[in-house]
Amino acid sequence: MKWIYPILFLFIFNPCYSQDSIKTKKKWEIKGYIKNLEDISFDHSFKNSTSGNLLHNRINIKWQPTDELTAVAQFRNRLFWGEEIRLTPNFASQLKNENEQVNMSVTWINKPSFVLHTNTERFYIDYKKKKWSTRIGRQRINWGITTSWNPNDLFNTFNFLDFDYEERPGTDAAKIQYQVNDFSNIEMAYAFNGKNKQNTAAAKYTFNKWNYDFQFIGGMYSKHFTLGTGWAGSIKDAGFKGEVQYFFAERDSTDHLNLSLEWDYVFKKGLYANFSFLFNNRGLSVPLQNQNNINLHLSPENLMPTKWNIMTSVSKEITPLFSANAAVLYAPGTNLFIVLPSMRYNLAQNLDADFVWQSFFAKTNQDFNDVNHRFFLRVRWSF
Repeated sequence: MKWIYPILFLFIFNPCYSQDSIKTKKKWEIKGYIKNLEDISFDHSFKNSTSGNLLHNRINIKWQPTDELTAVAQFRNRLFWGEEIRLTPNFASQLKNENEQVNMSVTWINKPSFVLHTNTERFYIDYKKKKWSTRIGRQRINWGITTSWNPNDLFNTFNFLDFDYEERPGTDAAKIQYQVNDFSNIEMAYAFNGKNKQNTAAAKYTFNKWNYDFQFIGGMYSKHFTLGTGWAGSIKDAGFKGEVQYFFAERDSTDHLNLSLEWDYVFKKGLYANFSFLFNNRGLSVPLQNQNNINLHLSPENLMPTKWNIMTSVSKEITPLFSANAAVLYAPGTNLFIVLPSMRYNLAQNLDADFVWQSFFAKTNQDFNDVNHRFFLRVRWSF
């Protein structure tokens, strides 16, 4: 796959060429963006800080020679530098997506404070014929329904704190879908697990009943038989969604249950409110003795390290150019508390600026203290 990257860099440094390609070749579509992200991390006392920098480029290429056949390739290029990289051991090795079986990434530069990394994020062929659809290659299989946590998403879990990854991770898989009717379909998928070589195979049946969309899921995840269900509808004017996934016990493990519930509502003046709940029966439920026990390395079985999780958020478009969002997460038992305010301003056409703050608090040794704080400034230009 390395042969494709010199061609890729032509697109990175000449986005105007990409736009011209769309005009001259109607079967081709080339889009993308360039983002610059600056972040500063503070300790609990705000006396010590660590800075990091990220220049992030994405190229999305789609080729559709016929109505039935589509080929997609998407590339993610990231240039990291600063103190944060220097202070993180083996930083470059942590950039690999563990869902991916085939290594299609290149670390061009790997210095203590400077890393340049490229990964092939999507690389698949999609074929549709009447009621059948087949997709093979690196793709995102999105079976989740709720916003913050997705127990039904067996193939590529995402971290809700990673706001700079809108596309979310993919996986190397094959997927077949059959459209039963306008409101019902059957989907089967098989994914190669790059982390532990224990692959995932599952099927999903979706249908509509009583003005609700329902789905039922069954399959194997990492040698665990699993069953799940999800729904999306409304109670009067409020949206109501949920997901449940149960992993049956094996000889070397116990059973596992994840339950996610979500309510949302749009007020008359455009204020959007969301309330989410997650139950993880194997999560932590007592105050931490050590802050390092908070492990946000997530998987389909471990959507949060804590047992009980409650998140509420509100967002509003204040003006056509300016919007704001605020979210708060609280985990009873462990007393983990996260505050997540953000703002977005449209500087010009296809040019946006984001201001994001993340503060973490936890109760350790009977004391409730702030753990750390992070501030992000991001500028994004789309083409």
